[in-house]
Amino acid sequence: MDFPRPLPLRTTAAALFPGTTVHYSYRTGDSLATVVERTERFVTFVGAECDGRFTHEQIDRLIEDGRLEVVLDDELHVPDHEIPKLQSTE
Repeated sequence: MDFPRPLPLRTTAAALFPGTTVHYSYRTGDSLATVVERTERFVTFVGAECDGRFTHEQIDRLIEDGRLEVVLDDELHVPDHEIPKLQSTE
């Protein structure tokens, strides 16, 4: 009996919206962060130990390289002073 092959599914920058939790691996470590802004060109995320602003193409490369992962989480991982900025984009 032949079983159908699973379709390879990939996450892209298109999946990142304000409030999405990501796990970002950078040169000196890794940390959880929350996406605080998404524009037609950039995705910005902020965490207690990291932050970043990348183009959609850069985000896709980070995901492909395993340096950025979407995390299913319902907590915000931003410093308290960033929370009003996140809430204003919703």
